[in-house]
Amino acid sequence: MNFTKGLLFIFIGFFLVGCGGSKILSQKEINADTEFSKGNYAQSLANYEEVIKIYKDNNNSNGCPVYTKSGICAYKMGTYDKAAKYLKNDVNSTFRNEETLYYLGMTYNKLDNLSMEMITLQDYVDIYPNGKYLDSVNELLFYVYSKSDNYDKAISLWPNINKNYDALSTYLYVNDQVGNTESCFLIVEELIELNPESTVALLWYGKYYYRQAEDRYQKEMNAYNKNKTNKQYRKLLTSLEIVTNDFKKSLDYFTRLYQIDASPEYANYLSHIYNRLSDKKKSMYYRKLADG
Repeated sequence: MNFTKGLLFIFIGFFLVGCGGSKILSQKEINADTEFSKGNYAQSLANYEEVIKIYKDNNNSNGCPVYTKSGICAYKMGTYDKAAKYLKNDVNSTFRNEETLYYLGMTYNKLDNLSMEMITLQDYVDIYPNGKYLDSVNELLFYVYSKSDNYDKAISLWPNINKNYDALSTYLYVNDQVGNTESCFLIVEELIELNPESTVALLWYGKYYYRQAEDRYQKEMNAYNKNKTNKQYRKLLTSLEIVTNDFKKSLDYFTRLYQIDASPEYANYLSHIYNRLSDKKKSMYYRKLADG
């Protein structure tokens, strides 16, 4: 009888301790959530980490429900390695939600981990096609695709992107990479409307007319050198008029660019252009500036 009573008291003792532990755990979560809602992320994270420790000490890390919020706190504090560590814990758990993938994607962005950023954001779109962060995720993916040479995917997202200056600049780059010249002309005009001194737009124009002129010059000179006839010479002279006109257009753009920013790159282009226009003095002048 006494033995039975002893077991009963031990059971009751464990039960009370367990209840007390649950109350402590619950209170810590409440405190952490309260600080989180106030934007006190450092204090909130400290409380969440106490909760995480309790679950770990009880060998129940998989049952811990606060990894995502811990990761968000760490992200808000700028401790991105810690943010990634906590958020990754929830990627394949029952506690995963939109915030898990959204903040993990942004964390990889901050860590400059392009491949993992792309995978995470694509997972978000697949799992939450109508998610509340979808617009932001699409914008992030647009830039990720442009950086990772997934140009067609970037172009497909364009209708969903906010058409600001940075986005248009990236869209110009993407279209230029795939040879969408007609689209590029339209985009540079939009950029110039937003900023008449847009170096992105002016540089595209300058390079476009430079390539047009240089490619035609090389082609016609090679053709003439292979077949030095009067007919071929007349064809060369006609082509050189077009070449000169394109070089002059390019010259206008690079002159404006050099006035905005006297960079060696622009000076180098100006030196080459003046050389093609047979102005050796100016060509040498800009060559010295380009070489520093």
